[in-house]
Parts: sequence; structure tokens; C-alpha cells
Amino acid sequence: MVQLGIFAWFSYPLPIEERLQMIRQAGFGAVSLWWGGTDEAEKHRQPELARRLGLEIDNVHAPYGNTNALWEDGPEGEVYLQTLCTCLSDCNRHGIPTAVVHITRLSTRPAFTQTGMDRIKRLVEHAERVQVNLAIENLNSIPHLDRIYAEIPSGRLGFCYDRGHENFNHPDADCLSRYGDRLFAVHLHDNCGDADAHLLPYDGDIDWSSIKEKLKKAIEENVGIDYGRAKTYTVGSWLEVWMENYAKIKLRPSTYKTSQGFLENHIKPQIGSIPLADLTSLD
Repeated sequence: MVQLGIFAWFSYPLPIEERLQMIRQAGFGAVSLWWGGTDEAEKHRQPELARRLGLEIDNVHAPYGNTNALWEDGPEGEVYLQTLCTCLSDCNRHGIPTAVVHITRLSTRPAFTQTGMDRIKRLVEHAERVQVNLAIENLNSIPHLDRIYAEIPSGRLGFCYDRGHENFNHPDADCLSRYGDRLFAVHLHDNCGDADAHLLPYDGDIDWSSIKEKLKKAIEENVGIDYGRAKTYTVGSWLEVWMENYAKIKLRPSTYKTSQGFLENHIKPQIGSIPLADLTSLD
């Protein structure tokens, strides 16, 4: 079941234990962790602390600094690339399915270069090796994203939709129509178009009714389940689609393998042929 989640960084200092407890007590079932400005010991404690409280870890937001250096010749770009690769490796270590990354700043856009593209390709290759999803967030980066998604075919390469960034920096980009089929993560916050204010939804001037419709469409397309044909699925065929398009991406590899075995050896032989619409609690 998909859980309602929230970012674990509150923009002011508070021990991670208190933050996670407040998130759980507020009724959230999932969390996105922030690994920037965090020492190594705390970073590696966060996943266990969250899971001990019953919080699912949706993704990690990778550290960022001079992100524009990724597109420039010189050692600074290599250092930032290594930071992102380390984050992906640590996600694998802790069974976290997705890392959200920045590839440009929000304030300024670097020139698109082959140096930068080669580094992105190396990053995607590392994501494939460690079996972690790479979700690139929209900042001042639309031309770069267009090229990256057009030229790098990988099931591990996806998109993190930030509605606040879109409203402030590129309001005409229509990112969900553009990249919705690659949606791995969302950052939903508000502003009035004059600053990246990170307000609560409906506290700014964003039209959330249209965004909800586009998000619904993107999620349905991305998950790969045609809800309009739900009555034609059997329990087995529905779960096969769910396993391939959702569980394979969201679950830890070991958990996915266990779930796949349970589906094949127990669920499908017993109730797999039942039409989904006819399934009851007695089954």
C-alpha cells in the first residue's frame, strides 16, 4: 500500500529522532531522508531509526553543493559526481529504492556540455550497478533534462517532480506532461511565483486542481496498471503487473525476491485465476 510521506528535514535544527517521531505521530507512514549536512554516523543511523518507528523510506535526497560544476571541466565536477555515486551506494546498503539528485542550481543554469553528459551517463551506470533508482529533480535544468531523457535509455533513470521549482523558475515547462512517464518521486510545496518559498500547498498561488489531475495520470501511466480495465484483470495478472512496475522499483531486492516467491508459490496457485472484481475477503 502506498503511504503518505513527508520530507524529514524541517529547515531548522532538531534531532533526527524527534523529527521522525513527530512525523509518525502526525500520521505519516513514509519519509524522505535528507543526507546533506549530515555526518556519516547519523546518516547511517537514519534508516534504522525510521523503520523502527514503522516509517517506510520512500527515497533519500542526495547532498548538493556546486551542482553546476557537474557540467564544467575540472576536479570539482568529479568530486560532486563521486558524492552522488556514494549516495547511491549507501542507498543500496540500506535498502532504499530511490535517490533524488540535483544536476544544476535553481538560480543559474550552466551550459549543456559533453563533459556533463558523460558524467550523467556514469552516474546512471552506477545506479544500474547498485540497483537504485536515480530521480533527477527539476531546477534550472529543463533543456538538460530533455537531452538526458532522450539520450540515456535506462529503467533506473527517472524524474523527481518539484512543483514549487516549476512555479517559480519554469512555469510554462509543464513537467508532468513532459516527464510524467518517468516519475519516481514528488516534492509538493507552494509559492507565489516570486521565490522558492517552500510553503504548504494552498498557501501560495499554485492551481492544485490541475496538478492533481496530471499527477493522477502520470502515476497511473508510470505504475503500468490500466485502472480503466481493472475488471478484466485476474488476481494473478494484476499482481504480476504490480510486482513488475511498482514492487520491483520500491522494494529492497531481498524483499522483492521473497514477495515474488510468495506470489508464484502460494497466491497464484490458490486465487490467481479469480477475476479481480470478484475477489472477496472469504477468498
